[in-house]
Amino acid sequence: MRSFTLRPLSCGFRQAQRMLSTTAKAAAEETVVSAPIATPAKTLTKDQLKKRELRKFLKSKAAARKPASEHPLYKTIPEALRYLRAAEVGQPSSQQTISLTTLVVGEKGVPPLFGNVSFPTPLRQSKVAVFSSDAELLKKLNEQFHLHVSGGMDLIASIKAGEVKVDFDKAFSTPELASALNSQLGRVLGPRGVLPSVKKGTVGANLESLIQENLGSMPFRERNKCISIGVAKTTFSDEEVVANIIAARAAFKGSVATQKAKKQSMLSKTTISSSHGPGMVIDFA
Repeated sequence: MRSFTLRPLSCGFRQAQRMLSTTAKAAAEETVVSAPIATPAKTLTKDQLKKRELRKFLKSKAAARKPASEHPLYKTIPEALRYLRAAEVGQPSSQQTISLTTLVVGEKGVPPLFGNVSFPTPLRQSKVAVFSSDAELLKKLNEQFHLHVSGGMDLIASIKAGEVKVDFDKAFSTPELASALNSQLGRVLGPRGVLPSVKKGTVGANLESLIQENLGSMPFRERNKCISIGVAKTTFSDEEVVANIIAARAAFKGSVATQKAKKQSMLSKTTISSSHGPGMVIDFA
């Protein structure tokens, strides 16, 4: 019986493999050769860079002059609040904050805008302590601000003895008790940041105005050509939100007016948003 060998078949298979690999290699080399050579990026001169920055600045300035109603994402404040409240349904109440973000258009080297906003309706209720030897003043302030604790030397002694907890957020004092607070409660109130002092604006004869300024006050500062600040909670009424927005606008414009620069910055597009909601453009002019 005649036998057959598979050697020629295996040799033919190996030869085909070599041919295919050679062909693929040649095709790859051809592709590499035919690929276009990347040209280096064109470097701009100083004058060209200045002109480009000037064009960007003028474009931003022109956009700042346009009315907010022309923006595709424009909403009136009541409409925007309706969307934001719907977006916060089911979220923790501590996270339902309404924020404003205002773009700032200014020339290079202009100092950033900064200041404080005194909100008619504060974002959170603070526990306030007042130290004064004037009983009538303490009674009046208690009725007006619902103080957490109040008193004179008796309150200082109780805190020092540990009978009264230091669980308040802010503390104010009349001048006659400032030295006693420093000497007796400096190590207790100081580390907690609630020691009244003239430097912090929490010591004075007119405590009513001091408390009003500090309770609803919130600092702001321009960063990366914009100012962003929380202005309300979604639980606030429309009137309370609008009043706080007006207060923020007055503070921003006041900062622009006092800016130390030859050409002052401009306030541009303002967006209102919430912690979990979308951003919408509002009229902030």
